[in-house]
Amino acid sequence: MVTRATAGFVEFALASRRTEFPADARAMAVDAITDLLGCMVAGAGEPLARMLAGIVFDAPEDVGVPLAVSNRFASPHDSALYNGALAHAIDYDDVTHPAYAHPGASIVPAILATAHFERVSGPEALTAYIVGIEMVSKLGRALNTTHYKNGWHASATFGTIGAAATAAAMLRLDPDAFARTLALAASAASGLRANFGTMTKPLHVGYAARNAVLAALMAREGVTANTEILEHPYGFSEVFNHHDGIDWEQFETWGDPLEILTEFGLGLKPYPACGAAHPPIEGAIRLRERIVGGAESIRDIRIGVTEMHFEPMIYDTASTGLEAKFCMGYCIAAALLDGDVTLKTFEDSEVPRINASGIGEKVRMELDDRVKGNTEFGAVVTITTKSEETLEEFVPLAVGKPERWFPKEKLRSKFDDCCSGIIDVAQASEIYELAQSIEQAVDLCALTNAVGRRSELVDTSPR
Repeated sequence: MVTRATAGFVEFALASRRTEFPADARAMAVDAITDLLGCMVAGAGEPLARMLAGIVFDAPEDVGVPLAVSNRFASPHDSALYNGALAHAIDYDDVTHPAYAHPGASIVPAILATAHFERVSGPEALTAYIVGIEMVSKLGRALNTTHYKNGWHASATFGTIGAAATAAAMLRLDPDAFARTLALAASAASGLRANFGTMTKPLHVGYAARNAVLAALMAREGVTANTEILEHPYGFSEVFNHHDGIDWEQFETWGDPLEILTEFGLGLKPYPACGAAHPPIEGAIRLRERIVGGAESIRDIRIGVTEMHFEPMIYDTASTGLEAKFCMGYCIAAALLDGDVTLKTFEDSEVPRINASGIGEKVRMELDDRVKGNTEFGAVVTITTKSEETLEEFVPLAVGKPERWFPKEKLRSKFDDCCSGIIDVAQASEIYELAQSIEQAVDLCALTNAVGRRSELVDTSPR
């Protein structure tokens, strides 16, 4: 067992203030922040945004933080709740493995919520982002897959601690306050996978961002907490994993290697569905043009999967767009019917059409030895036609992972798709350009204000 896990991380985080992370790490952070902001804008068009807007209270502009696409300001922690929930509302936001978590949706709202306290620069914000990714990913290495299989939503549990690390970095807290931030956040970390496919799933991430910001602000005010929260016998690691499957050695290597630069440290999502469906969706799209007679000629669809696929893909059939994101049959049916899986795929109005095709009923998931040990949801898609022809595609790694990182054209097209119908083209371009040039920014005021503006294209006011 490591006795200085928390202190070791704090030392790493504070040392990052005196050095500069590698250029490729900063470049990935810039793209991931840009991508996340697009997802946040898209979330402003979801029903959850309207519901939250009615219960998040306004704060004066001089002390408040902009709520995404609203022309409103709220307290820092309420803005983090709102913006975090919106960022994850369409399940299109970035991922990190082996944490099996969406880190940006809690980390970026924490950045926006704390940026004005110390007039943090763009480069400092990038450093805080990378520090947050380091925590989320290392928790994944130390505690997963046991933690995830026990039913915890890692985007919420690990995300709370990662966002707290980011918030503490943004507020430039001293070592003791930094450690207390992590401890305060740890006592608020939760999120149950039973709520996948409902509005509560994105709320988990909103809670994580809110609790992280509150923890940093309370630590700054002197609220006490145990500064050995990662390694304490009744601390985060032991309590969440019940003495089972904790790789304590992970807590001895903060920043070595830097998690954002590891093989699967950060990934952007090419489809607005659960990440476990991405390689199968890509495989189905590849096969689509090879099927003689089209979808009607399909007799059977086998998805050869990893053990982890069975954890998040929990719906055999989908009755709503949210459930459809976690239904393999639905995702494959949409891919084969339409040749792509987009935001429109998961609108509630699309569910009857895709279900009526009957394709989803032909889909079965089976553990496949060819991908059994794959940690990236690699999959083998096999289609058998009524004429007994067999077609197969193997996709070991989804688009958007470091090896298959989005080119700028893909990043921009996804961003524009997220913003379409929510904000006008000029505002979308402004946010994109500000995010892409964040490393040159003296502060984040222009970016937060651009994200917070509301055009006439969407109404997020409470009803």
